[in-house]
Amino acid sequence: MSKIEDEVCEKIQQRAEVGLKKYGTTMEREDFSDLDWMNYLQEELMDGAVYLQRMINNYQDMAKKITIAVDLLPEKELQLYIEAINELES
Repeated sequence: MSKIEDEVCEKIQQRAEVGLKKYGTTMEREDFSDLDWMNYLQEELMDGAVYLQRMINNYQDMAKKITIAVDLLPEKELQLYIEAINELES
């Protein structure tokens, strides 16, 4: 596995430990129906969509601020800035 996959596996283990401490049971519990599981998943996915929208909004706000800042730079300074970024990338 890659380092990224290892990190995901580690986080899954950590979440399982948190769930066991918080709820006193594992995901192997039998007291929920399939419909219960689907509803819980739907709730989690809706939360994820909300988190994603917040991050999109933050990204868009930052992009607007950067665009405004770049537009305010004099042409000569903007060219120096672009050259410095290109050097960092190479």
